[in-house]
Amino acid sequence: MQNRRKFIQTIPVVGAGILLGNNITIEATAQTQTVPNVPDGDSWGSPSLRGETVVGPNGEVTTRAALLANEKWGIGDTKRIERVTDGVYAMRGWGIGTSHAIEAPEGWIIIDTGDHTQAATEMRAMLEKTLDRKVKVAAILLTHWHYANGIGVWLDPGAEVWGHEHLDRNRSSSSGISVISGTYQARAVAQFGVFHPSSGPDAFPNKLGFTPEKMVGASSYQPPTRLFENDRVQDVVVAGEAVQVAPNRSDTPDSVGFYFPSKRMLVTNFMVPGGIYNVYSLRGGAYRTPALFIQDARWIESKNAEILLDLNSPTLKGKEAVRSAVQRSVDQVQLIHDQTLRQIAHGRDARQAAEQVYMPSHQRGDWENYGQVESHVRQVWNGTMGWFGGDVYDINPLSVNEEAARTVKLMGGPGAVQKAAANAITEGGSTNWRWTLRLTSLLLELDPANAKARQLRAAASRQLGQHTSSANARGWYQTEALQIEGGMQFKGTPLTIDAIRRFLGTPTAKALTVASVDENLQFVRYLVDPRKAEGLSQTCTLAVEGESFIRRLELRNGVLVISEVDAAAPAHFSLTRQELAAFVLGTRTPATADALSEIDKVLDRSHMLPPGTVESVMAGMKSPADSEQ
Repeated sequence: MQNRRKFIQTIPVVGAGILLGNNITIEATAQTQTVPNVPDGDSWGSPSLRGETVVGPNGEVTTRAALLANEKWGIGDTKRIERVTDGVYAMRGWGIGTSHAIEAPEGWIIIDTGDHTQAATEMRAMLEKTLDRKVKVAAILLTHWHYANGIGVWLDPGAEVWGHEHLDRNRSSSSGISVISGTYQARAVAQFGVFHPSSGPDAFPNKLGFTPEKMVGASSYQPPTRLFENDRVQDVVVAGEAVQVAPNRSDTPDSVGFYFPSKRMLVTNFMVPGGIYNVYSLRGGAYRTPALFIQDARWIESKNAEILLDLNSPTLKGKEAVRSAVQRSVDQVQLIHDQTLRQIAHGRDARQAAEQVYMPSHQRGDWENYGQVESHVRQVWNGTMGWFGGDVYDINPLSVNEEAARTVKLMGGPGAVQKAAANAITEGGSTNWRWTLRLTSLLLELDPANAKARQLRAAASRQLGQHTSSANARGWYQTEALQIEGGMQFKGTPLTIDAIRRFLGTPTAKALTVASVDENLQFVRYLVDPRKAEGLSQTCTLAVEGESFIRRLELRNGVLVISEVDAAAPAHFSLTRQELAAFVLGTRTPATADALSEIDKVLDRSHMLPPGTVESVMAGMKSPADSEQ
């Protein structure tokens, strides 16, 4: 690829010589750049892959940087209430995000409520014990939707819940009734090592991973009752306290920051974390535009605050400490963004750009404990240019399977490739472990049940996971190893990410009846298989129990178009919420075929578990908290 790019670079130079005539000589010189890291001889590798490992307190094999992460993120190793200043407390140690309590003239303000109801219950009890008195909560402020699952614990009579106007919608799209919520959540399980062992070499080395309670713990979420307008700086009064609210578009578009003028104090979400801000998270999600992050950080800088409380950082006090931390964080993001665009100007594709972008060690070093710089570069490249890197083969490539088959054949067949993978494992080192993953990707594409290839892949993944400073990368590497070996378990049952995706991607009838009608119908919309629907058209209207308007469903051109109408069509259905749920799940059994039945015939539910399976599994869970989810 590099040679192809150098060849292409010469074309404009030659062309210019022709246009200017033979009397003009133009010398073309290839530009070179120092490769930032060469951990194994002449091979490039991310600086996040470290040469040495250490053993943590729970037996985990990891890097020194990973063991420092709890301290850098302000999480620590114990659950505790930390006094920030008069009337301000940080509740730390319950997870990756810190919650805060602020005493205001009309009662207490709670900023973010914890990962789940149990965490919120523990936080409130410890806060009141620390204060030696009960607290009366007057308001809950949500920086974004991630830490809203403990609202019910803090929601005293008369308390207001403040949040972004899109918070509830964004929460539903990621973890509610959505055709891709199962994929989002399953990828989060992989990234955060949710079902990794709690001790031993594969244990997560810091609290940048999640425990099973994070995923299956009871939620007491309630939507905001007071809304912040999108993309606006607003001055409001909360519980008698003046607060300025501004966009802090970091890991979610509904993220906001708060400034308390009376205390010269900022509260932010993931704007000044204890690691490099995650421009891209391996679990996936919408593009986190660096330009918006940088723009919103300027508001933070403008406050010249004395105290900064970021959910993902230790408490910072003093103008200089705050200024330095903010500049460090925003400059890391700007460097990644600006240098990626510089690499685009050089004609490099996303992978090449990731290999070339250099971040000085004082900005990278132990700060690369969450995501990985190369991942962020590739995301900025794709967010700027799209998927096409310039190699014309990629416009119409062979199928993945045929490409693997031809490549393996050219390499001497599966036996030769498997032997090469085994030799690479024996030689060791990050270059060989990465090469083993590439070779086993080819082998398992051709034969997913190849036991030896799976064994080699697990070994390589584990080594890379133990040698990376990045928590996100470790989560994926160790998950790959554990799911291959059957070591990723819940209540003694081996799990795979694919099984988790199917489980979490299958809504229950109960969940569908509680969800909005729009969520139900939008779920159905994405089930249409255009092969089954080819040449078909069908129209009907629906009136659903509890709603006064009529919706029109039109199957045409391989899509399902949903709209509101004033009058019923000849094919009209009045459905209860339970009947609508049955239609979504494919369990509706009308006495005779009808328009809804015809639409049902073109729906593909093969990514879901059979009806009733999720309910059966949940019924077998002993903990009430498990059953909540």
